[in-house]
Amino acid sequence: MADLSRDDLWRPRDVQRLAREFADLAAAELTRCAGPVRPADFVARTRRLLRHGATPNRLPAAARAVAEAGLHINHPRYMAQQVAAPIPAAALVESLVAALNQSIAVVRMSPAGTLVDRAVLAEFRRRFGYPAAAEGSLVPGGSFANLTALLAARAALAPQAWQHGGGRIAVLAGAQTHYSISRAAGILGLGTDAVFSIPMDGEYRTDAGRAHEAFAAARRAGYRKFVLIGTCGSTSTGSCDDLRALAAVARRERAWLHVDAAHGGAFAFSRRLRAKLDGIGRADSLACDAHKMLFMPLMAGLVLVRRGAFLRRAFSQHAPYLFRGSAAAPAPNVGEFTIACSQRFDALKIWLVEQAYGGAFLGSLIEGVCDAALAAYEHCRRSSILEPAHRPECNIFCFRLRHPPRSAAAADRLHAALEDAVNASGEAYISSTVLAGRRVLRIVVMNPRTTPRDTQAVMKLVERLAVGRRRR
Repeated sequence: MADLSRDDLWRPRDVQRLAREFADLAAAELTRCAGPVRPADFVARTRRLLRHGATPNRLPAAARAVAEAGLHINHPRYMAQQVAAPIPAAALVESLVAALNQSIAVVRMSPAGTLVDRAVLAEFRRRFGYPAAAEGSLVPGGSFANLTALLAARAALAPQAWQHGGGRIAVLAGAQTHYSISRAAGILGLGTDAVFSIPMDGEYRTDAGRAHEAFAAARRAGYRKFVLIGTCGSTSTGSCDDLRALAAVARRERAWLHVDAAHGGAFAFSRRLRAKLDGIGRADSLACDAHKMLFMPLMAGLVLVRRGAFLRRAFSQHAPYLFRGSAAAPAPNVGEFTIACSQRFDALKIWLVEQAYGGAFLGSLIEGVCDAALAAYEHCRRSSILEPAHRPECNIFCFRLRHPPRSAAAADRLHAALEDAVNASGEAYISSTVLAGRRVLRIVVMNPRTTPRDTQAVMKLVERLAVGRRRR
């Protein structure tokens, strides 16, 4: 290390060699389809490589060791969480994004990048049926999108709150609404007590017919301004609310309607599935994550606000070293209406993939992962060991033992143990959740290369492990 000079790091020949070696590692990971989803000795491997560290001559080797010790999201039988196996082109272009290292927050810092970013926002605006006056930005993920949308809602409902604080606003959300909504209420100072729950219907959707109960409870608590939350693609079950019905409720109650479509927003690219988003164009704001069912690598979230002026009012800072209005500017300073100042050029991967492959092709990938989840449902419907907890609306499916222990606590422990056993086997990787107070097993198909044969094989693995535990 003592003999290392600055020029050694930027020598073109050495940089090109490193680029090829890292690209080869990435390509191997992106196309992985064999071996364990998670190695059994991952803890020992990781501790060993942490002890050995890395040297300039062993950078790719150290990176390979990290990759091999970890969880292989790209394996077709990884089905645990809403993290995508990314489209290869989208993942591989990330090295260029890092090399450009431009912040989209300020148009003078990324003139071409900002134009690409605005083109991506315009495409999503069109697909969701939003007007030209709508405004938005890319954000790290759905949690940031939900927070930003609630900031815009506050700007509309309590315009003095940004400067003076306060803003007494109730948030009404279905029982399966993502926790980031309650967290955003806490961050904004509305308080988590300002979040009122709307019961679910039999399909784990927000029951629009019972929303009046939550509004009544909020009014009894003294609230007169409201934000109503709809969800398309809930985290636990992938359920999609009736957005038209919720829009009618919001109009009747004079509430701001926000739709968390972080997961299901991708349905806008599918001719077969886009009806699940029917009514989203009526929402005042929405969240969508391209790093879910559009198969982008992290991060690629999105927030849109129908009346863009409210998004701009939600932020008000004076930063003359960054923001300088100019009639010659080709695009706005995104940093004036988003949380981040260091705004990564995440739009490039989305734009390139959509341009190269087209929305219809992306739609076919979305439909494929949903079909794979449906195959698991059909298997459980016929199984004598497993049963479905619901019929999947998308690529998320929950299931359970058909004949669990009578004790609820024992049943929960057994389902948790089965989850651990599947993941320890290396053959697959799944998750679990709680529905109606009971733990159930869960798969989330986030890899376009995962087939119905894969999801059925995972169901058979769970069955074998369940039978094995009974014989003990």
